[in-house]
Amino acid sequence: MTEYISVIPDDIQPGAEHRYLRLPHPRTGASQLYLPYNTGNGGLCEAIKVGGAKGRTWFIGDDNISQGSLLVHNPIDPLFVAIPIVLALLPSDDRTAPFQPLPDLLATAAGSEAFALKPAFSPTANAELWNPDMSRLVEHKPFRRAFRACCDRKLIEAVAQEGETSKAKDRAYYRPSRDAILRLLKFKVDNLAHSKEFGKFDHLVRGLGRDGLLTAGSDEKLVTAARTKASIDQIANYLPPVLLPLLVKEYDFAALDEYLRDRAAAAVAAAAPVINGKGKDKGGAAAKRKAASQNSRGVEALKKVKTEGMSKMTSFFKPKEKK
Repeated sequence: MTEYISVIPDDIQPGAEHRYLRLPHPRTGASQLYLPYNTGNGGLCEAIKVGGAKGRTWFIGDDNISQGSLLVHNPIDPLFVAIPIVLALLPSDDRTAPFQPLPDLLATAAGSEAFALKPAFSPTANAELWNPDMSRLVEHKPFRRAFRACCDRKLIEAVAQEGETSKAKDRAYYRPSRDAILRLLKFKVDNLAHSKEFGKFDHLVRGLGRDGLLTAGSDEKLVTAARTKASIDQIANYLPPVLLPLLVKEYDFAALDEYLRDRAAAAVAAAAPVINGKGKDKGGAAAKRKAASQNSRGVEALKKVKTEGMSKMTSFFKPKEKK
């Protein structure tokens, strides 16, 4: 068995009850490991293997671990894992999905071939018919909360049977909803684009600086639009590609796009070499005059030769005498 050095959040206590789930990545569909946990409000951690280009070894006391990579566990909102599953349950045409009990929807998702993966360490093998880890995922409470949030909810009033004294509980039915997903994503984008939250991410702030939107006096509307667009790009790392254009359409980036185009055009103009048209014409005419006035050194040397007493060239070319 291969051993790894792992970095895990403090509130997760490693144990036998924590088993990895092998699921498709929300954006790429590639195999990805997730570690579910129930401490606190519970959640999921995305396991990322970090390693160098060259082989490394960990030395711990007298022991060594030949696998020198580091397994980092980053908490991830279960919403991003739930979104592609909910989208897969939507009808392929324009029909509206029916309301169903939550267990029925989760059972359909667990048995779907859309989330089947090839066996681990067998890239040439065919994909399995279904993913057994999906059955464990749909039982995870944080995932179920996120799944419900991506659906429209409808309460059906329960009718008490004749002779019953206690009221029966209302039943909740759920329907996968693309609009509900977009509302949740807009909330996340707006929250990340907030100045205080946005400032926690250095790479996002540097992006504003490259676009010249960190200087004093910058248009506040442009700055807000730039933060929003950068937040969408950040969240897009965990979104199915089909969902990204729908999310972008929820915002108006016309002014920002025009500003960026003008800025790019100004940068191109500033980098172009400066050419004086009049000077160029004058220089060209002077060069022509200079070229016309110059003769070869041989011609100049012949001009200095004294030709007095020399026969003319015509004397060497006489017409033939008639016979």
